[in-house]
Formats: sequence, structure tokens, C-alpha cells
Amino acid sequence: SDNNERVAPRLERRKRVISREDLLKQAEKLMDELGTSTSRALLEIQYENEVGTGLGPTLEFYALVSRELQRADLDLWRGEAIKLPQDKGGEDGVLYMFSSSGLFPAPLGRHTKSAAVSKIKSKFRFMGKIMAKAIMDSRMLDIPLSLVFYKWLLRQEHTLTPADLQYIDPTLAKSFSQLEEVLRHKKRIETDRSHTPESRQLAIESLSVDGCSIEDLGLDFVLPGYPGIELKKGGKDTAVTLYNLEEYLKLVIHWTLVEGVYRQFEALREGFESVFSLAFLNLFYPEELEQLFCGTDKDSWDIKQLMECCRPDHGYTHDSRAVKSLFEILSSYKQDERRRFLQFVTGSPRLPVGGLRSLNPPLTIVRKTFEPNENPDSFLPSVMTCVNYLKLPDYSSGEVMKSKLDLAAREGQRSFHLS
Repeated sequence: SDNNERVAPRLERRKRVISREDLLKQAEKLMDELGTSTSRALLEIQYENEVGTGLGPTLEFYALVSRELQRADLDLWRGEAIKLPQDKGGEDGVLYMFSSSGLFPAPLGRHTKSAAVSKIKSKFRFMGKIMAKAIMDSRMLDIPLSLVFYKWLLRQEHTLTPADLQYIDPTLAKSFSQLEEVLRHKKRIETDRSHTPESRQLAIESLSVDGCSIEDLGLDFVLPGYPGIELKKGGKDTAVTLYNLEEYLKLVIHWTLVEGVYRQFEALREGFESVFSLAFLNLFYPEELEQLFCGTDKDSWDIKQLMECCRPDHGYTHDSRAVKSLFEILSSYKQDERRRFLQFVTGSPRLPVGGLRSLNPPLTIVRKTFEPNENPDSFLPSVMTCVNYLKLPDYSSGEVMKSKLDLAAREGQRSFHLS
């Protein structure tokens, strides 16, 4: 081309003003409207009664919806229901699901009421849409998902094995492994020709888990942790013994990895496909998808990295005392503190793949100015999330700076009142 005209078309932006009340319901309506393969417009969020708009509120929207999807009262996930600290964005009395190995759908039984199944499938269909929309718009989610979840998303459920239990429920995986070991011993004894029928029977009956026989474990053909889900007809009344242990273990695996969750994943993939093809994800391994969808929130920061990735400007340089103090404070942050700071400065508690180096625009630290008679120690830092600007007063000491940063990051969440 002989001129400098733009070759690529500008993406259309669809701005939507939403309330912070009942956010999940509004998000579902938005995805029904914009989360389709025919809609290529970038979603931009503004909140009612807040003037802030652009990247920060939009990133926060995806983070808040991610949190809402983890609510325990939705009955979507396996794991432990916990209360989040207020500084993590938890609401009074609301419980959220947690699993050390990442979230995985709670199983549905054969006889789960159709209304309940429909409600849960609707949530997973919506989740598929917002995951696809986040990828399309280069936004990040903030929901820790199990590796097996991503295998299902990539249509790799046929590759799942008992070893995958560790990525769903480590406690169940440990118990399962112990029972598998008993079964292996039993099979070795049965094929050991040195045994007489009597000695073989004695050897088999002596098998135990931590000194306890299989029969004394009190197991029946019910999915562990889900007393309402029978592994087979009459399962509640069928005790697990050494002689049906193999059947029991096969059914536990089948129900945990496949039978109990296939309806949720079908809905999830249907929602995703309505926005764009899952085939595009085949470029990635399941292990890579968490970073693709959620970026990273586990990077540790050191002063050298901060100096390379952050840009002082408008009154500050890398040699400024305030900037050096800031880098010392940030390098000392633990994961929760880093997440809170990132949420404050960028609108999202996570960084894109590549960490701070990939933040665009880069984190920029500018000097907050005051009248000659005003004391910087009396003011809090402020931010411009749309360009990742931190407006930092030149505080009298590092201790004052840390205190003010912590206060601003804790209190300056979930509102965009400055344009």
C-alpha cells in the first residue's frame, strides 16, 4: 500500500450499563445477546451510577462473574463450601466452592429432578459462552478449574484414567489407590500357583486397608461423598466386599469422570460452540488452558523484574525514592496481596500469560501532585485502570506508602467513580 491507511477493520464496541446487583443474571442476559458466533463486537462494561468505563470495569466484570459462578448455592461444583474474606470480594453469608485441585462439576444422579438438571445445564451453557467470549475479547476469567475439566473441554474424556482422580478429589484418589492396591494383591494371589486352595483363601481374606478388611470399611455401591447417587440399581443395599471390589472401583471412576458429569459438559461445549468453534483450542494441551483462560496470579515479583516491566513517568524515574520504595513493597507481597493490588490497578486480579511483562499497557507509576500546603501523607494513591496508571504520592517513608497502598487496594474495589 502506498498510504498509511488502516488495513485491519476496527472492532465494533458494544457498551452495556449494568447494575452490581444480581450480576450473574445480567451477565447471562448479556451473553444471550452478544455471546453468539455472529456477534464480533467487543463487550465494554459500565456500572450504574459510576462514571468509569473502558478496560478496567470490563476486566472487573469478568472477574466478578467468575466469582459468582463459584457460589455454593448454585450446586455446580465438587469441593468444600467456604466463606471468602471480605477483602477477596466475598459477601456476608455467601459461601463459595473451593478445591485444592481446581473446580470440577458435582455429579448428577440418574434420578436428579429434570428441573434441577435443566437449571444446572443452563449455568454450564452460560459458562461456555462467557469462556468463549473472554477468549474472543482477550479478557481473563478468575476461576480455578481442574485439569480434567479442560480435558473434557477439549473432547479428551475418552483418555481419562483413574490417575485423573488426583485432579478432581485428592482425598478420594488416595482412598481409591489403597483399594486398587488391595485388588492388585488379590489378583496376584489368585494367579500364584504356589498356593493351595486353602492357603489362597486365607491369603485373600487377610487382605486389608490399614489393618481393616474391605467388609469392615462399611462401603456400599454409592458414589463417595454423594449418598443420593447409587452406582447401580440397589446400590445402597449392596455392600462392597473383596469379591465385588473391582466392579465398585470401575463404577466409582465411571460415575466421577463420565456418567455424573457428561450432561454438564455437553451444555458447556454447546455454549462455547455457539460463540466460536472449540476446534481452535486443539492447538493447546489441557495443561495450557488455565493460562489461556485465566492468565496467571501465581508469579512472584522481584525488584529486578519490576524495574524491567514497570514504567515510571510524569515526575518519577527509576531512581526516585518513591519508586524504589514501591518496588520493595510489591516484591514483598504474598499472592493475596498481589491479587488485591492487581485488581485495584488493572481491574483484574490476574495478569495475562507472561505475567507483568505481558501487561499492556505496562504498569505506569506517575507522581500524584498536590498544592504546596498539602501533605502527601494525607492522601491515598489512585489509579486509571484503562491504562494501568498508578498515581502515587511521594510519601515521607516506605511504611506510610505500604499502609496507604494497602488501604487503597482494600477499599478501592468494586467502584469506578472517576473518569
